Amino acid sequence: MKEGVNSADVYVLARELQVLVGARFDKAYQAEDWLSFRFNFPGGKRELVVQPGKWVGFREMENRPETPTPFAAAIRKALDNARVIVVEQRGFDRILILRLERDGTHELVLEMFGKGNLALVREGRILAALRVQEFRDRAVKAGEPYAFPPGGVNPLALDARGFVTTLRASKESLVKTLAARMNLGGLYAEEVCLRAGVDKEAKGKDLGEDLLGTVFAAWTEVRAALDRPSPAILLREGAAVEVTPIPLRQHVALDRREFPTLSEALAAFLQIAAAAPKLDPHVEKLRVRLEQQRETLQTAKVDEVRLGMLADLLYAHYADFDQLLRTVRDGGEPGGQFVKSVDRRKKQVIVSVGDVEQLALDYRQTVDENVQRLYDGRKEARGKSEKVERAMRDTEAEIAKALKAVEKAVKKARDRPKPTKAFWFEAYRWMISSEGFLVIGGRDAKTNDAVVKKHLKEGDRYAHADIHGAPSCVIKEGSKAGEATLREACAFSLCHSKAWSAGLASGSAYWVLPEQVSKQAESGEHLPRGAFMIRGKRNYVADIPLRLAVAEITHEGHRKVMGAPESAVAGKSDRMAVIAPGEGDREALVRRLAREFRVPVEEIQRVLPPGASILLGASAPGSATV
Repeated sequence: MKEGVNSADVYVLARELQVLVGARFDKAYQAEDWLSFRFNFPGGKRELVVQPGKWVGFREMENRPETPTPFAAAIRKALDNARVIVVEQRGFDRILILRLERDGTHELVLEMFGKGNLALVREGRILAALRVQEFRDRAVKAGEPYAFPPGGVNPLALDARGFVTTLRASKESLVKTLAARMNLGGLYAEEVCLRAGVDKEAKGKDLGEDLLGTVFAAWTEVRAALDRPSPAILLREGAAVEVTPIPLRQHVALDRREFPTLSEALAAFLQIAAAAPKLDPHVEKLRVRLEQQRETLQTAKVDEVRLGMLADLLYAHYADFDQLLRTVRDGGEPGGQFVKSVDRRKKQVIVSVGDVEQLALDYRQTVDENVQRLYDGRKEARGKSEKVERAMRDTEAEIAKALKAVEKAVKKARDRPKPTKAFWFEAYRWMISSEGFLVIGGRDAKTNDAVVKKHLKEGDRYAHADIHGAPSCVIKEGSKAGEATLREACAFSLCHSKAWSAGLASGSAYWVLPEQVSKQAESGEHLPRGAFMIRGKRNYVADIPLRLAVAEITHEGHRKVMGAPESAVAGKSDRMAVIAPGEGDREALVRRLAREFRVPVEEIQRVLPPGASILLGASAPGSATV
């Protein structure tokens, strides 16, 4: 299966990406080793998604993070609103360069070979790199001059004489020279050899001028096709195995699914690959072994038949071969068109009879002894066949056993609950009020600080339980919220406070304005991490029962499981469970709720209050309490 783009792909993609010239850089995103660059056009936006060393093309990035990584932030800062002036491939290398203009010239250099890398370069010096790499002849890290890796010969720049001269100068096989020295890569090196009708293992220095000219003509044909691409996904028995920008002769037996652009073909291929079941490495190893055993068996059976036929041939022409062996044994020079050569050092006479090439006979032996040697070889080949057949049966049994184990594991994975879509606010405790307002609260001292410092803005409201050890809660756009939301936020803070683990039945909480919340302590006092000073009037909510509903809701079109006061989910959820402080088994409750809501246990753990709980009741669609 295709594992990344090659030089020919980059050649075609560089042409497709010319539409970026004149566009303005908008945003950079990073999710692990995937990066996305968004550009503004007069007619809309385009997104270039890159996995250095593997994939590049126009498509939409999945699970785009809200907060940029330091590398993405550095690119945003340097290239904000920069205009794309050049998109080009370096030679025929797997290197793509985007040159942009804003207070000088910047370059995004996409290295699509090896482990891959991406460097932001300004006036020849690296401002930021996806990963720090140091090689013998260059270093890719911030502050260093950017140097391209040593490249091979650019086949695009060679005329017929230069092409032939390069092949002649190589000590490697033709296919290796084309693949490595001329940057064609294995796929296109094989294709050029196939179209030229030349033995790929032959060495250029051993081939004549005409044959090498044929190889150049085949490369010219491939290059011309790349200038008129017809991208497609190649399928074998319905499974996607390759993507190419042009039809290749080596793929004539595969089905083609064509696309308007290579970017679209690559995006579809990645989507298909992501949805396809992953091949078990152990099963694949066994299948490779079985294939090798089949080839060995075929060779052994051919040898068995061939050696028997040769023995029969010697007996059928006994007198002729007897005379031949006597002549050579006596030092004479045998005649006849079937005698190819005599090797006195190895004591052999090489003959060609019918379709048989280079049958070696030991002239020190009689015809009967040579025949017996052939029969012994046939017996050995038959024994080898039987041994290989037994080994194949064992391998097939291992494959069946391994496939059964894989099927069992796949079924288990399929039945395992899948996590729901993650949102940014899940770094905190969270709920959506009955009026649709988002409430977030700290999980610990660190996130308590973050909730207030990062998210408490003008127009929000702050809620806190009237007890030590409660989370600071922020009601986003709380100035627009009604009494129901403010009460629910107070209840939410109380339920996630130490009142729950203490087993209290009820308690009180309050809410205040953002300007009343301060990190500055009174003179002579000190506020620990996660604590805040509240100044001015507090709006108390008393007699709040400690009860929490765990419910299935829909948020922005996605299913989520939320923990909130009962009033926040009333009428919004068909599946819910109500809990209260108690001496119940928390682990057992978590497992039960995870089964009921069909989510991983981690999602349930994150919405439950600290401490033990008891289940007061649970309801599901179409059922009563369960």
